[in-house]
Amino acid sequence: MISVDWYHRRMKLVRKFARDIEVDELAICIPLEYKSACLIYELSRYTNVYAAKLDDFSTKPEVVSWLKEKGVEVKMKRDVVNAEYFLDCAAVLSRVAVKSGKERLKVVELTKTGEEYLRKMDVRMKAISLDSSTLKGTGENTHGTAFGLLDALLRLNVFLPGKKALILGFGRVGRGCARLLKSVGCDVAVWDNDETRQIEALYEGFRVEKDFTAEVVVTCTGVKGVLGKEELEEISDGSIILNMGAEMEIEPAGELIKDYGLVKEYEIAGKRYFLVADGYAANLALGSGTPIEVMDRTFSAAILALNHLSRSDFDGIIPLPHHIESTILEAIMMYK
Repeated sequence: MISVDWYHRRMKLVRKFARDIEVDELAICIPLEYKSACLIYELSRYTNVYAAKLDDFSTKPEVVSWLKEKGVEVKMKRDVVNAEYFLDCAAVLSRVAVKSGKERLKVVELTKTGEEYLRKMDVRMKAISLDSSTLKGTGENTHGTAFGLLDALLRLNVFLPGKKALILGFGRVGRGCARLLKSVGCDVAVWDNDETRQIEALYEGFRVEKDFTAEVVVTCTGVKGVLGKEELEEISDGSIILNMGAEMEIEPAGELIKDYGLVKEYEIAGKRYFLVADGYAANLALGSGTPIEVMDRTFSAAILALNHLSRSDFDGIIPLPHHIESTILEAIMMYK
């Protein structure tokens, strides 16, 4: 196992920008993995930080221990909702806070799924959504997240060249995952309900069909329950099924046959399939997630977005301000 200190050593931008954090108290509810631990620790040196676990599958026990050694205790979500500012993923903490009676949110949200949840909330808020930015939308979602998928599949120790793969969703995450699997020799089919994305996938050389004969099925839609009983009855015997989205996109169906730890074997309609991490994000449950340099940039943008929240008076949800993106891009070129 590689020490968390390795990740911390390479997160140059987070170390640079964290020292300028302007908010007085901050609750962070994002996957507790190696890069986020470095973010939490660095911010804790300069402000009051309350870290909460997003879910069990994306939480690395060694990371929790590392943070504890650094003086940061991981708490329950309900115990951190009184913080003035949030850094959130999939609006998980924001939803808990609203249910607990919080009347106004000040939040930086990392995901498109979370942005959509925020828009449905009947509560005053000022929020910045990072997902629509080029920095995160293209840099992380398309080019970074796909490496997390590869990491997860390699942890399963399966041979990918020649395997048929189906990518459900051809947004920025799905696009990157499809390209990466194609580059390692998979026969990749893509399906998206959006006709424009279907054409885009076709132009990139992918088969455009909901091909459930695939040996590897990856959900990247951000839509809850996109893969359920009806779809699972059509899958190929022995399929490996993974989710790469921020939402619970897979609803397991059939009889549980065997539990292999982070992989469970189910039987449905006379066929068996292998579900990774109960449908939680496989890149974080099995692997180390998105590469260090990519998350260093996204988290640095989040720090500057928090500062913008503290300085600015507005209501509603706005995208990442352009001047923040420019600042991060300049820093990337300086530190590359």
